[in-house]
Amino acid sequence: MNIDNILNKIFKLRAVPKKNLNNIKFVLKKLGNPEKNLKIIHIAGTNGKGSAASMLESVLITAGYNVGKFTSPHIIKFNERIVYNKKEIPDEEIAGFFDIIEKITEKYNIYLNFFEVTTIIMFCYFNKLKPDYTIIECGLGGRLDATNTGNSYLSVITNISFDHTAVLGNTLKEIAFEKAGIVHDGQICIFAGNHSELTEAVKNKTDNFVDIMTKYKNIDISLDKTTLHTKISLNNSIFEIPLYGIFQGWNFLLVYETAKILKIEDSIIAKGISDVKWPGRFEIYSKDPLIILDAAHNTDSVKVLRDNILSLYPKSETAVIISVLKDKNINEIFSLAEEFTDNIFCTSLSESHRGFTSEELKNVIKRNDPSIEYYFDDDLEKITRKALSLNKKVLIVCGSFYLISKFKELYNL
Repeated sequence: MNIDNILNKIFKLRAVPKKNLNNIKFVLKKLGNPEKNLKIIHIAGTNGKGSAASMLESVLITAGYNVGKFTSPHIIKFNERIVYNKKEIPDEEIAGFFDIIEKITEKYNIYLNFFEVTTIIMFCYFNKLKPDYTIIECGLGGRLDATNTGNSYLSVITNISFDHTAVLGNTLKEIAFEKAGIVHDGQICIFAGNHSELTEAVKNKTDNFVDIMTKYKNIDISLDKTTLHTKISLNNSIFEIPLYGIFQGWNFLLVYETAKILKIEDSIIAKGISDVKWPGRFEIYSKDPLIILDAAHNTDSVKVLRDNILSLYPKSETAVIISVLKDKNINEIFSLAEEFTDNIFCTSLSESHRGFTSEELKNVIKRNDPSIEYYFDDDLEKITRKALSLNKKVLIVCGSFYLISKFKELYNL
């Protein structure tokens, strides 16, 4: 087994287009439908899916359950996507399942894309281990996502906003329809109704739902600016999450409501969330110098990043290293970045077929504030040295999971 060769094969499948779920369903049937043996909690939403999945994972493990979790993308290793009780899938399991999948696709001349193959590997691995619960994060959308081939026990939708509009639609109604596609057969859906379009879409799928933004509309969510934790006052208790941001309080409430449906006590929930970790999401990567990594990559997530940073530091004390992909709302993202820093360092993600070089970014960015200093360089190490030389109180690295991955590989602190 050469895992690098196998992963190269899997990554090359990214270019294969996906038009429907027919191919993945065919291969899963040939494999005996491993997805049908899992008790799935399915999570969709524009932002916050991974944070909610990791909080719920910690709570369920603390409650004594064996838990599988599937998230995307990975930061450093492919194995990060598929974990069982917080341990990554071994290389040999990836290789073994891929070999079986490849034989089926070659025999029947079936074409699968990267995410479909990854999803099948996940289903097969968890079917082998038989977790009590399997937490699955949608890859894109919901209705036609490869993960939607499983029979979910319960569905969670974190929120909706504009992202991946070329695939999901240009209106919130269209996006909400796709996200709510994970709700099956009138099952219970827990969601954060940040837009009326999402509420309506969920109501069209089930009568059995909880909108946590309505149920907990008077909740007290606060930020601890010393520990960079989020605190939620609920039922005469304080729940403290080692993640920073008001939105993390709403993610917690999705998890809390799910845990209560599963009859988990508040003390277990509090203990579980105190141990949660989610790399690349307002992650304190270094304290001296202070470097925060945040994969904010669409308008809403950059707004959240802006609010988090400005709650801690004036814009004059921050520097930002950023790059984005071509399918994002570039000018909105950079306009927001200009609100929380005076120094923006643009670098390259040209190794991705959707990425810009720094020179390409220079040509497409519409600057709103002429007082903002922009720097452009494809060399991430060089531009990081330049950013750190300004001796700001904090350096933010943001804009894409690909950039977070590059930074971590370059600076393995």
